[in-house]
Amino acid sequence: MKAWAQANRGRPLEELVVMANRQYRARRIAVIHKVPTAWIPLRDGRGKVVSAKVEEKAAVDFLGSYRGRSLAFDAKHCSGDRIRWDRVEDHQAQFLEDWARDNGIAFVLVGFKMQRFFVVPWEFWRERMLDWKYEKGAASISIKQMRPEWKVKLGGRVALDYLTVVDKLWFGRR
Repeated sequence: MKAWAQANRGRPLEELVVMANRQYRARRIAVIHKVPTAWIPLRDGRGKVVSAKVEEKAAVDFLGSYRGRSLAFDAKHCSGDRIRWDRVEDHQAQFLEDWARDNGIAFVLVGFKMQRFFVVPWEFWRERMLDWKYEKGAASISIKQMRPEWKVKLGGRVALDYLTVVDKLWFGRR
């Protein structure tokens, strides 16, 4: 049961993003989808499903298209005031790196206590994560260190309007 709880700690954030994505699509702003995780059922000796395990880890949580550019991001929930760089797993980091290298928009959407949200550009996350791995920097970033231009507003045109931040960071729109 603990593994399920650990795997689903970010579920409320993902549900909020899914709602925002539906609203973006309904308003013809963007098409962004949740990437499903493939599960394998585990059966007991009689063939009854008793549990499940992840068949293959999804690269990132969300993929889509916005303003003619491909977009990929992972959503990370944090119950405290800091988030560790290693919350992005190696396979996710490689995917975001490849995505950004191919002119895609790549970022990590961080939610602190389901109250404050930030779009952290992949390039920033990668640099700080590498600094930490090579013992040149901190292992995490605090909510106070998040840049004001990364802050996502709740409400507005959609439930969680993270694309307004994408507009500022990638398209130079205010």
